[in-house]
Amino acid sequence: MKTQVWLLFPALILTAFVGIFPIFALVNYALQTPFAIENRFVGLTHFGFMFRDYRFIDAITRGITFAAICLAIEIPLGLGLAYMLRKPGKINAVISALIALPTLFPPVTIGMMWLLMARSNGPIGMIFNTILTSIGAGIYDPFRNHMHALGTVILMDVWHWTGLVFLVSLAAISGMDETYALSARTEGATRWQIFRYAELPQLVFPLTFVSLLRLIDTLKIFDEVYILTGGGPGLSTEFVTQYIRTVGIEQWNVGYASAVSLVYLYIVIVLCWLMITVLTRGRGLIE
Repeated sequence: MKTQVWLLFPALILTAFVGIFPIFALVNYALQTPFAIENRFVGLTHFGFMFRDYRFIDAITRGITFAAICLAIEIPLGLGLAYMLRKPGKINAVISALIALPTLFPPVTIGMMWLLMARSNGPIGMIFNTILTSIGAGIYDPFRNHMHALGTVILMDVWHWTGLVFLVSLAAISGMDETYALSARTEGATRWQIFRYAELPQLVFPLTFVSLLRLIDTLKIFDEVYILTGGGPGLSTEFVTQYIRTVGIEQWNVGYASAVSLVYLYIVIVLCWLMITVLTRGRGLIE
C-alpha cells in the first residue's frame, strides 16, 4: 500500500506545479499591484471594479453566447455525421478522415487559414459575397461588419472542432449494445423511438464528455480569433481571453488581469458543473 502511495507522488507534484501553485500566484497578484512602480496591497479593489467594468461583462456575455451557439451546432452535427458514416466502407473511411482532418491543425494554423479564406478574394469570401449579393444583403466583410465577424468566428470553430465530436460519437456508436435496438425493432418501434429510447441513453456519457471538452475549449478560445479578427471590428469578437491579454500585457495592469483570470476560472468551473449536472440528470429522463 505504501508503495502505491509513493507512486502517486510524481503525479501529485506535477499537478501542484501546473494547477495549484499558479492559482495561489493569481490570488497573490489579484490583491496587489505587481510589477508596478509602487507595489501596493489593494485588497478586493480589483474585484470590486470588475463588476463595474462593462467591457469585461460584455466579453463574458459574448463568450458564453459563442460557446452555446458552437455547442448547439457541433454536437448534433457531429452525432448526425457519425450516424451517417457508421457503416464500414472505403468511401465512408475517406469522408471520415476528411471530417476529422481539421482537428489535427493547431489553432494558429486555423486562424491563418481562415484569415486568407475570409478575404474578398478567398474561397469563403467569394462564396458568401455571391450569396449575400444575390439576395441583396450587401457585401461580406468580416473585418468591418460586426455580425459577419462573429459569424465567421463561429463558422471557423464549427469547421475546426466538429470532427472531434464526430470521432467520439462514432466510437460510442460502434461500441453500443445492439440488443436493445434489435428488440425495439422487433416490437415495431420507429427509427426515432429506437434512437430515443434504445441508443441515446448509451451515448449520454460520451456526449457529456465531448460537450465538456468543447465547452472548455470555446470559453478559452484565443489564438484563432486573435489572428483572424484581433477581437474586432471594434470589440465584436473580443472574448475574455483577449481582454485579459489587453489588460495584462498592453495596459500592464497585471493585478487586474489576474483578478479577471481568477473570476473567469470559477465561472468556467461553474458552467462545466452545470453542464455535467444537466446532462447526467437528463440521462434519467431519457431512460
